[in-house]
Amino acid sequence: MQTITSRDALRRGEREPLWTLFRVVFALSALSWGGLALMAQLEHHYVEREGRLSRVAFSDLIALAWMVPGPVGCNVAVQLGHALRGRAGAWVAGIASVLPFFMLMTLFAIFYRAPLVHAVASQTLLNHFSVVLATLIATTWYKQTRALVRGKLEWTAALLGCVALFYARSPAAYVAMLGASFGVGWFVCPVRDARLVVSLRRGDWHLLGALCVLLIVFALPLPHRYELVLLWPRLAGAGMTLFGGGFSALPVLKTLFVTPAIGVSDNDFTLAFSLSPLSPGPLLNVVPFFGYLVDGWAGALIATLALFVPSGCLVVLAQRHLHQLKTNPRFEHGMRILRAVTTAFLAVAVLRIAAHVPFEPVYLITALFAGMCFAKLKMPVYVVYGTVAVVCGLWLAYGALP
Repeated sequence: MQTITSRDALRRGEREPLWTLFRVVFALSALSWGGLALMAQLEHHYVEREGRLSRVAFSDLIALAWMVPGPVGCNVAVQLGHALRGRAGAWVAGIASVLPFFMLMTLFAIFYRAPLVHAVASQTLLNHFSVVLATLIATTWYKQTRALVRGKLEWTAALLGCVALFYARSPAAYVAMLGASFGVGWFVCPVRDARLVVSLRRGDWHLLGALCVLLIVFALPLPHRYELVLLWPRLAGAGMTLFGGGFSALPVLKTLFVTPAIGVSDNDFTLAFSLSPLSPGPLLNVVPFFGYLVDGWAGALIATLALFVPSGCLVVLAQRHLHQLKTNPRFEHGMRILRAVTTAFLAVAVLRIAAHVPFEPVYLITALFAGMCFAKLKMPVYVVYGTVAVVCGLWLAYGALP
């Protein structure tokens, strides 16, 4: 058991200055590629180095972040800010965790519209990037299934989720699938007499009601003329369905953005997800990119707020009832099945990306190379993308590729 010194206890009682909180979280987010990296750096700074939180308390923040939808790393940062400085700290830490990738992905979108980038980004290069992206998602899917899908019930739920998601063509199907998986896990839990008793304030009910309205707006089928008008509320509702990491968002976000009314093409969408591992932050950092393509700087800002603010509010609300949520076996069993089903989003994302890539030996070589780099050599994502881009450029320059 870790011994808590009087100095550690004193530091945990200190108020973290808001500017210091912003500066530290911003710097750590700017140097973290992926939500897991951000969580590790936050733990190192505030638990091991500064002693602001105990390791057990920080583990509770991580556990709760996995229970709610949205980006896990940013959810942990929001909870950390709330634990240190209350509501103001939650907002400061949330903004600081989002700002680095918001700026970088918006810059990517600005230069993506430049004629030079369009001239360089040939269809062959985009196909190779799509193969690397599919390989990265497949590697993530393998790791998640090993960690989350263990028993027969979880495997059955994951397989049924793959089938349902493959044929799903509407947001309502995603909402229904996730709700049904949690409901099944709740009702088949071996512990029958456990009741979830949570006392909510009036403001809490208002927040939950607003989030439910956004979820309904996302799920309801809309005429095409309303897709652009209600895009940002629907994006906020879509954020309430995103469990299991950023790549699980690929089918959901594609349903929203790749439509004639919105105007984001398949190539734009695939390239954004290809660029996302090159930027710090969680893999949901693609949202500012899409927002800028739709409506410039204003679209990038509104899209980021729409996706990240609702999950941040929800995780702060859930934090106040963490003990009841963690100790209720029926709730935890429902979340186990829900997390197993979210692996289907990754599997279907791989299939849909692969369907748009020509079946040629050169792309198979790229897939084998990327798989070896990610699974065996543990190479950084940007190194793999850079290598593929250089090799593809050389082959195109010498006429070796079609």
